[in-house]
Amino acid sequence: MTVTAEDIAREQGRLPRGWGRFGKAVQQLAEICEPDETLLSTCVAINPKFRHTSATLAGGLLEMTESTNVVLAATSQRLIVLGTGISGAPRQHYDLPWPGLQVTQRAKNEFTLRTGVGDIHFRGAAKQQLPGFLDAVDAQAGR
Repeated sequence: MTVTAEDIAREQGRLPRGWGRFGKAVQQLAEICEPDETLLSTCVAINPKFRHTSATLAGGLLEMTESTNVVLAATSQRLIVLGTGISGAPRQHYDLPWPGLQVTQRAKNEFTLRTGVGDIHFRGAAKQQLPGFLDAVDAQAGR
């Protein structure tokens, strides 16, 4: 299997109203995924490394040049974490392998993943995307 235009369109259609800017990052997944990889589900959240600390407009604008959000993609082979800017444009990505991955905490718009090297807490997740995404993570991580 491969990531198809239908997979990308399905995941773009799951984006909450007003979050279409992350569609660019969802499209990027077609290039990141391997030819034998299947896209199962995606979810947008705030980048766990991003911290808003500035009290000034100039400082706030500087912070927005960082990867403020992430698009998480559950695939048949791995979990992809793709950083995005405030405009939704894709940036760098990293992968988390399924073995050893576990959802340890779920809430309305946040969750925690336990990896082989520690916990990663994601907040500000799209409520509409989160249940299906976490179900896909549970299914793949539990194989």
